[in-house]
Amino acid sequence: MQNKRDTAINPFALFAVFIGSVIIALPIRVYQLLTIIEPGTGFWETKNASVYILYAVAALSIICCAAISFFCADRLGRTSAPGGKKPVVGLIAFVVVAALIVNAVGRYADFSNIYFGYTGMSGMSVREYLTKTGAFSMALEAFFAVISSVYFILYGITAINGKSAAEYKLLAVSPVMWCIFRIIHRFMREISFLNVSELFFELCMIVFLMLFFMAFAQLTSKVNFKGIEWKLYAYGFPAAMFCLICFVPRLVVTILGKPSLLTDNSPIEYCDIAMAAFIIGSLISRARISEARKAPDREAQVDESLIGTD
Repeated sequence: MQNKRDTAINPFALFAVFIGSVIIALPIRVYQLLTIIEPGTGFWETKNASVYILYAVAALSIICCAAISFFCADRLGRTSAPGGKKPVVGLIAFVVVAALIVNAVGRYADFSNIYFGYTGMSGMSVREYLTKTGAFSMALEAFFAVISSVYFILYGITAINGKSAAEYKLLAVSPVMWCIFRIIHRFMREISFLNVSELFFELCMIVFLMLFFMAFAQLTSKVNFKGIEWKLYAYGFPAAMFCLICFVPRLVVTILGKPSLLTDNSPIEYCDIAMAAFIIGSLISRARISEARKAPDREAQVDESLIGTD
């Protein structure tokens, strides 16, 4: 009898939860940016039913993805990193590289503006000033964005060639480090977390990106990777959802000719949509690979049954 852990199914329920959540959340978020979010600060000007609906949709999506992934872990695919060529994922990885370079340039520009804006009149040393303003975290975010881009170049090549990326163990953690420093300078803003809107979704996005890339690094590097396949789905879908919530509404508002409604410290960041595309592409690819692996198993079972009848 075939071992249950050797079978895999395409996790349609998870994709359905993700798609449904995005379809509901994005229009609500566009409406909120246009009507009830204070321009510049990103605070709620007022709270109506849309606020609680959006929170509920996001929370239910996270809970459903985590529950389905955990309880159906045995059917989400094998625990080893799948082989086979993944050209689409490889091409998306190169898009991520471009987005990370744009992010690195932007963060370095922010660091430079703060550094050269130091006058010494604040009574603080340069180091204290750069630390207090979050400039150091911006510089380190730019640094790890560059290192991460190197990893995604190598991963994209291996995905296209169908080779393993297990040898890039140290580079595999660079996206996690990029997320860590990306979130640090957001925590250093002097802001009221009770009234915040845009920053809340950004923090959720980065946290789930961090969790996803930690599991992704383990799986691709084959370091304590057994039994963690479900984490890619549990963390990946919420991460992609928040990436879209942070990117798409801002883009729509800008296209509508109202960029002044955007939050000053929360501009359109192309790394968000690139990460969402990479996560969804990777999960779809893994699901298809898992589904394809069932066919040889079934053929083997048929062959064994035929041999038994001879």
